[in-house]
Amino acid sequence: MTPKPRFHAAWLLALIGPALQAAPPLPPALGDLSAPLQASVQLPGSGVQMVELDDRVVFFAGNGRYVFTGTAWDLWHGERLESVRQATELAGRIDLSRLALDPAELGAFSIGAPDAEVPSVPPGRGPLWVFVDPLCSVCATLLGTLERIGVAAHVVLLPVGGDKSLDVARRLLCVPTSDAALSALVDQDWTDLPAPTADCDTQPLVRAAITGRLLGIDSVPTVIAPDGRLQQGVPADLDAWLAGE
Repeated sequence: MTPKPRFHAAWLLALIGPALQAAPPLPPALGDLSAPLQASVQLPGSGVQMVELDDRVVFFAGNGRYVFTGTAWDLWHGERLESVRQATELAGRIDLSRLALDPAELGAFSIGAPDAEVPSVPPGRGPLWVFVDPLCSVCATLLGTLERIGVAAHVVLLPVGGDKSLDVARRLLCVPTSDAALSALVDQDWTDLPAPTADCDTQPLVRAAITGRLLGIDSVPTVIAPDGRLQQGVPADLDAWLAGE
C-alpha cells in the first residue's frame, strides 16, 4: 500500500507566482517567492509544505492559497523548525517518551516478551511498534520474520484496506487468545475465526485509527523503532535497520 501523493513545491511556486504579482503589495517576507528553491518537505499529518528559499523559510497550506512566515515548532520533539533538513529528520522519528503509546489501549498483540529488548539495539529500549493491515501479505511476512529472529514487538491492527480488512480486524481482536490471533494474522488464515460477539470491545481499532492518523501513517506496514525511527514499508536491510544503521 503506497502513501498518498504529495504536492511538489516547485510546481506550487510556479502556480502562485503570477497571482502574487497581480495581488496588492505584500509584506517583505512574501514580496518575492520566486527566489531559488533550495529544498522542501511535506510536514506529516498537516497538509503543510515547508519550503526553504535562498534567504528564508515559508510554509504553504493546502493548494498554496495560504502562506505562513515566522517561527514554527515541532511540539512532539520540542524543537523549532529552522531548515528542511532538520524537519525531514524530525519527521522520520517519533518521540515515544512524549507520546507514551499504550499497547492495551490500541489492542496490540505482542511478539516476544512484553519487556524484551530488541536485538542489536542499545540496552534500555523497548519493543518495536508495527502497524499492519490484516490483509497485507507483506505485513504478515514481516511479522513472521520478526517472530523467527526473536524480535519483540507490539503489533497494532490498522485496517486501511477497506470493509473486508475492518471485518477481519474485528474478528482478530475478538479471538479469545492473542497467540491464536497472531497465528491467524501471520498465516493469513481466517477460516476458523469466530464472528465477534456482542460483548467484544472493538474500540481499540478506533483508537488505533486515530493514533495512525496523528502519526501520519498512511501505508502499511509501518514500523517504529525503540529509538523513534519511523519506517514505512519493510526496511531493505532489516538487520541493519534494527541496529540503527
